[in-house]
Amino acid sequence: MAFSVASFIWLLLMGAAEDPLPAPPAFSILVNGSPLSPHMAAFTAVPGGQVLVSCGDSLSWSILDTCGRGREFCFTLPRSHGVFTLTGRAGDVVQEWAVLVPVDGSRMRTATLNSYPMGIFGGADAVGREFIPDGFLELRQTTYNTRLSTHFRVGDFLCTLRGDWPQYMALDLNLVRKLEALLEEVRSYYPDARSIHVMSGFRTPAYNSAIGNETDMSMHIYGKAADIWVEGWPPNNLMDDIDRNKRIDVYDGEFLVSLIRGLEIRGEVPVGGASAYRWTESHGPYTHVDTRGTAARWQTRRNLVENPVI
Repeated sequence: MAFSVASFIWLLLMGAAEDPLPAPPAFSILVNGSPLSPHMAAFTAVPGGQVLVSCGDSLSWSILDTCGRGREFCFTLPRSHGVFTLTGRAGDVVQEWAVLVPVDGSRMRTATLNSYPMGIFGGADAVGREFIPDGFLELRQTTYNTRLSTHFRVGDFLCTLRGDWPQYMALDLNLVRKLEALLEEVRSYYPDARSIHVMSGFRTPAYNSAIGNETDMSMHIYGKAADIWVEGWPPNNLMDDIDRNKRIDVYDGEFLVSLIRGLEIRGEVPVGGASAYRWTESHGPYTHVDTRGTAARWQTRRNLVENPVI
């Protein structure tokens, strides 16, 4: 009886938990004439830039001190970097988009950016500025959890928090778009999938070197890569058995790689690197995915653990 009562209480708690299937953006918009991809709730802009957003619905718009109404809305950003919120409203339906204005990468002249420890992009012997990302997002406590898309927030892609605020990171929004498309694709084969967990996203060159990464050109340091696994609900910090072979192993990661390649071949997502990794003592299997622009894959060990989680 005690077990039944406990189970009943657990079910009540799970029923009151946050909805594991958040709603996609309420409105579809174009930004300077280009459609914002499904599920995306953020776009980048430049300091002082003029932005034209348009929508099939007539909305009440606002950002900073600028307001407007209609199917089109034009605004000018301040000449400073930051994360700004664009709001669109139709009756009781409200949608927010994050306007990301990065710090120009040319401002990084040493191994730090505004005293934030980065390290050297392109390795200690790198010459020139071609290795430095075009821009870095400046994150503060108020913007760390900014929503980028239906299932991802900025903080999901910052590998480690270091010291005081502000903190800085590079992030390719095409990576976020690719992960959203991958989650939809996974659900067509494995309907229990509810989220993609990002184990490792952006890494500073200094951190990347400290964890023993042998390359100075890792896509992680450019904000173009994520190490991920797929989970159901409630999350348990472990890859699900998405290939349905009754084991949680490296082949679940290989299944993700095959789905990624299918999306790339159909032209639905940017091409990039993808490889599966096996269990270790510190984590379960996962898949690396990136947006480098060319299809890349590398050999990983595929031996199975003795007692896989079922």
